[in-house]
Amino acid sequence: PHKPSLEAWRRRSVPDLPRQARAMAPAALPQRLLVALAAIGAFTQWRLSVLRHSIRIGKPVGPLWLPLLVTKVLRLWSWLMGVTVKSESGAELVDQSRRYMITWHPHGFIVYCPIFLLAEKSIVGDPIGKPWHCTGAPVLFNVPIMGDTLQVLNGRPVDKKSLESIMGQGGTVAVQPGGMAEQKVTTHEQEQAMFPANLGFIRMAIKYGTPLLIVYIFGENQLFRRVSGFERLTEMFFKLSGMALPLFVGKAGLPVSGLTPRATDVHVRWGAPVEVGEPDANPSDDKVEEVFQRYLSELCRVFYANAQECLPPDVAARGLKIIRLDRKPVPEFAASDRPPVARSRL
Repeated sequence: PHKPSLEAWRRRSVPDLPRQARAMAPAALPQRLLVALAAIGAFTQWRLSVLRHSIRIGKPVGPLWLPLLVTKVLRLWSWLMGVTVKSESGAELVDQSRRYMITWHPHGFIVYCPIFLLAEKSIVGDPIGKPWHCTGAPVLFNVPIMGDTLQVLNGRPVDKKSLESIMGQGGTVAVQPGGMAEQKVTTHEQEQAMFPANLGFIRMAIKYGTPLLIVYIFGENQLFRRVSGFERLTEMFFKLSGMALPLFVGKAGLPVSGLTPRATDVHVRWGAPVEVGEPDANPSDDKVEEVFQRYLSELCRVFYANAQECLPPDVAARGLKIIRLDRKPVPEFAASDRPPVARSRL
């Protein structure tokens, strides 16, 4: 009888491992995916528990060298992208013996400068003399890598419980009044400041008797270019994810690439503290409005004193657009040395 060749015998005797692996893959893949998702979920829950504990005790997360190292890496990346802090002034107006509620403008497309360029200030306590916490949308802290980075950089969720805990312990927070509502309408062509209907940041500052310290970051809005015509897509993404992300392009026209900003000189300007009076847990609407009007006056002073020097000429010429979501009128801050405020009731 015919004897099989050696090669035929080997094919019958040795299993086809690649074929078996392909047969097992469809069944193994969902299981591995579930295990990976479970691991990510468990890690996220652990990280958020660490964050909540840090908020309760008023302490940073991890050793000091870690956030400082992260800030140096972020600033190095920004330098490679051509984004640097070209100038900074106004910090000499800060009394380091007091505590403040820091408010920054504008929001920008992704809050680039507060994270990549200015995060070190919150860790070393510049300019108020003690560490402070920059705040962001709570949903961001649930995102892997992004949430870890924010947490290490002294970031905290901008929810009432977190803010009350930090300020109740005598800490300082930095908030962006316009939040995601302002982010959704951010454009490189118009500087704007949006304010919520209830002016919650003003009310909280009054509750603790904490002066408001404005910082305007000129150049934040020019790091990217907005692509118009996709507003519905932005709104849809916001409803699905809870995050506002207008369509924009960065360096080399890369779409929605927050890591590749256009080369831009950034100028940081601190305002004079806006006093809010003695602590008042339940301020009247009239008192809140009075403090807010003084806040707007200082914001406009900082803007118009520096816009011509720190912004592209066409953007500076358009002025600062103030938007109140409660649709109340915005007064003109007339002065001989600055143009009128651009107004909007949205």
